[in-house]
Amino acid sequence: MHIVLTGLDYNTAPIEVRERVSFAQELLPDALPALAEQVGEGVILSTCNRTEVYTVGDEPIEAARDIRRFIAGYHGLDYKTLEPHLYDRTDADAATHLFRVASGLDSMILGESEILGQVRVALTAASESSSLSSPVSRLFHAALRTGRRVREDTQISRNALSISYAGVQLAQRVLGSLSGLRVLLIGAGEAGQLVARALRTTGANDLMIANRTPQRSEELARNLDGRAIPFQEIGLVVRDADIVIAATGAPSYILTRDDVAIAAGPEYRRSQVLIDLSVPRNIDPDTATVDGVTLYNIDDLSTIAEENLQGRREAADDAEAIVTEHVAYFMEWWDSLKAVPIIKEIRQRAELTRKRELARAIRKLPDLSPEDFKTLDAMTQSIINRVLHDPTVSLKQRAGEAHLQAARDLFRLREERE
Repeated sequence: MHIVLTGLDYNTAPIEVRERVSFAQELLPDALPALAEQVGEGVILSTCNRTEVYTVGDEPIEAARDIRRFIAGYHGLDYKTLEPHLYDRTDADAATHLFRVASGLDSMILGESEILGQVRVALTAASESSSLSSPVSRLFHAALRTGRRVREDTQISRNALSISYAGVQLAQRVLGSLSGLRVLLIGAGEAGQLVARALRTTGANDLMIANRTPQRSEELARNLDGRAIPFQEIGLVVRDADIVIAATGAPSYILTRDDVAIAAGPEYRRSQVLIDLSVPRNIDPDTATVDGVTLYNIDDLSTIAEENLQGRREAADDAEAIVTEHVAYFMEWWDSLKAVPIIKEIRQRAELTRKRELARAIRKLPDLSPEDFKTLDAMTQSIINRVLHDPTVSLKQRAGEAHLQAARDLFRLREERE
């Protein structure tokens, strides 16, 4: 049995590809059973910067191929168009990759805080859909422990940027001070809330917030002294905004070129900065063709990400050491699973022998009372357990093929089957 990971991320695929294979959270209750049926039980980790599928299989090459076909088929895409962007990892490489992801080491913004929660959400969704095998569950729980320890024992998350905060920094870099500028924020979920707080800390004092669920935008506006805007009026109020930031989980464009073109028309002519932090994108890329409009998406944060990395290399080295340690612990447990079928077979053979010899002894002791039989039965079980205890522990600790083969030979397991 092997751990198998297949996916793509911001390093291997542009946003135009990532958004096409993204699994929004509301899709997971349908997608996870489909994954289990076509490939096997597993976890789908889908964020703005990555889509990855984790499962287990006896043949890793075959399992990876099945995952690739599942991703393409589920989203109605040509299998070959995804091929150049996908990567595969198995066993220790797959565990190392996931542990680094959970620790913020594989994020566009090194040490960003949001990814650990996203890994937890992916695990919870798989658990709730009954599409989670025990080995993959253990893998993800180990990844979460690793991510928490990295954040507790290193400086990697101290003053770390989030994707949301980096988007606001990008606006500052383009426009300078945000004080006095009017900002329209589309989205009041977790990402939107982070954007809103970042805007306040950077001096933006005229904030409009729109969200599909009005209660969320009203609550966030109340907490941050902003204004809640009805979602259906976005196209009308965008003309009043100097900056528009979109951060939602919507599967399609919320702001169209026509919306922005009207806002940039002669009657309302002004320069506007649009920042789309959503995957799939919420702002039509064609808005960039409107005069006076500058559009950025999440992939345009790379410069800020590089600056963040420069100041955090020492913390990253400390975090990598923790990841290496936790991967070693996990793989020790994982390798021990190889010994389980052999241990089970040895114990089954021992139990058959015990029962056979016990029955033979009972025939020679016709006057044995029921109480004495129970004592004799318990004693023979105890002997078997004590004799096999050390070999069992040794096999789990040294589950290499040489040791497993030695166990097969010593206990003549192949001969017994034949």
